[in-house]
Amino acid sequence: MRMFRRVRLLIARLSATRFGAWFVRTCIQPLDRLLLWLTGGRIGVVSLFYPTLILITTGARSGTQRRTPLIFLPDGNRIVLVASNFGRDRHPGWYYNLRANPQAQVNIYGHLFECRAREVSGIEYLELWERAVRYYPGFAVYAGRSGRTIPIVVLELNTPI
Repeated sequence: MRMFRRVRLLIARLSATRFGAWFVRTCIQPLDRLLLWLTGGRIGVVSLFYPTLILITTGARSGTQRRTPLIFLPDGNRIVLVASNFGRDRHPGWYYNLRANPQAQVNIYGHLFECRAREVSGIEYLELWERAVRYYPGFAVYAGRSGRTIPIVVLELNTPI
């Protein structure tokens, strides 16, 4: 258990660097997509260290179905997503897709759930941001690097996980 925590902390520190974020975005994420696709959402590279889901949205402009692997924070019957985009200066595409159409699906370890997205604000934002940064310290680094307020989106699931 101790070794697992150390590896997870090392991954968080490395992926919070500019090179690490680039490496995860350009090398690990495509491999993760492939593994998650091949295993029906059950196994991915990142999911060895963090809970991972596949978010299925409708493209805001294209109307095309989009699948995005993301780490998440489970919160009872809710899923918490942080729209960090690896610290880039713009929000990720999935965030805009959910703003345009909040109805979505998530594949969590091979189980599909219908959900509805909403962006949090105020005290709820502050509480969830604090939890998110404790969970994955890289989010704080991404916020500083991006120069923007990183949105937090909550997915309300129709059935419990």
